[in-house]
Amino acid sequence: MRGGALMAALLLTWGSLGHAAEVPPAALPETEKAQAPREQPPADAPLRRSYLVPAFEAAAFNIGLFSFHNLITREPFAFISWETTRGHFDGSHGWTFDVDQFITNQFGHPYHGSLIYNFARSSGMPFWRAGLYNFAASLGWEYFAENEAPAINDQITTTLGGMFLGEVLYRTYRAVIPEGGGRVSPLRRLTGLLLSPGATLNDWLLGGESSSGDIDSAPPLSFVLTPGVSLMTRLEDRTATTPRLLLEAGPQVSLAAELTYGALGDPTWRYRHPFSYFDASAGLTFPGVIMGNLYIRGLLLGGQYGGLTSPVKGLWGLFGLYDFGANNIVRVSSVGLGLGTTVQARLGQEVFLQGSAILGGLGFAAAGSLGLESLLVRDYHVGPGAEGILEAKLVRRGLGMLRMRARHWWVTGVYAEPRDGFESITYVTLDGRVRLSQHLALGLELPLSLRAYDFGPDATQAIGGGGARITLSFMPDDAFGVAGP
Repeated sequence: MRGGALMAALLLTWGSLGHAAEVPPAALPETEKAQAPREQPPADAPLRRSYLVPAFEAAAFNIGLFSFHNLITREPFAFISWETTRGHFDGSHGWTFDVDQFITNQFGHPYHGSLIYNFARSSGMPFWRAGLYNFAASLGWEYFAENEAPAINDQITTTLGGMFLGEVLYRTYRAVIPEGGGRVSPLRRLTGLLLSPGATLNDWLLGGESSSGDIDSAPPLSFVLTPGVSLMTRLEDRTATTPRLLLEAGPQVSLAAELTYGALGDPTWRYRHPFSYFDASAGLTFPGVIMGNLYIRGLLLGGQYGGLTSPVKGLWGLFGLYDFGANNIVRVSSVGLGLGTTVQARLGQEVFLQGSAILGGLGFAAAGSLGLESLLVRDYHVGPGAEGILEAKLVRRGLGMLRMRARHWWVTGVYAEPRDGFESITYVTLDGRVRLSQHLALGLELPLSLRAYDFGPDATQAIGGGGARITLSFMPDDAFGVAGP
């Protein structure tokens, strides 16, 4: 899956940024360093903004992608005619929810949207205005590039999922390739190209003069890259008194990456624009039964609490949520908004507790299992729902950490067949890491998943899975994501 490209890009980012993720304050007397503000962010005005460049690029990209499907891969949906196009407007092929593959709808369309979004962002468009290009490009694709009825779910995931994924990629790109152009190393250029081909193109096309005016300079970053070995994965049908084994996988390779942009509760960092704070994580397990995940949450609107000397610092507000997961065969993906908080509390000189709690509403979600209900039109439900996120991490800086991450999705089957029933899916990951050196940590992860579902006439059924994974984490320092002195 293409989420692996994000992990590869983050790996190169780690190598290219080295230890410069945190920019130290200018030389000041010791009594003044604690109160020294960060470097002033740019004024909220672009150096240069173009409305036509991203419009042209979005149209050219859609035409190129359509031509590829029509002329090379010969996809049936790409054989359009005046009759099929007219049917999209006269109501004979009106808006509906399509039945494409799970990965196409839930990851392919958001990634498509992220590319269009980055054309706009790198042309000087601010966050919400760039999203209009997503919306228009997706609308044009649904009406003119497919012979199938326009899909409501594609319009949602391409627009909102593309914005949330695209903003993560764009801000990470700007951490590697700063605004204003200038000389950077070939490794950074390659990293930037992997993260955002559109921004790379526009930096060259517009001479590095384009700026949206909402990317603060020198953002504090916390990132970790974690290859590992998955020792085992099991999936059981737990409906009956005696569990029935559905799947068992042996050792596999795993790759994971985590990135936090904007220090957690750092009072010297200002959350002035959407996604001035975000958390993104991606993972991939292979070969055999391939499992992948990509989770994004970014602060859209909110504030912070706790002062420079306060033992408790955090932020709260409205978060944008995009999830794509096929963890231990039980799969789920969603786009939505959530209210919540993330906090860091100092318990001792080097001991910290970090946590997040978010409750969200999902305008669109898809959840189910991989091929276990082969007699159905779909083996997953599609509809609105709710999501809960609860995380806690205990850190002894310079030594190690213990962490629990839990996510729960509840999805109804309102939008498409099978319309009856619901999905209740829970992912829980327990992990611990111990410092080996300033940049390495050895860890153990226990991923767990549970799916309770109902397809109407049948009674609610339950499927559960779990596994074990040994990991080796590469970090810029041994603070394990703790911000502050």
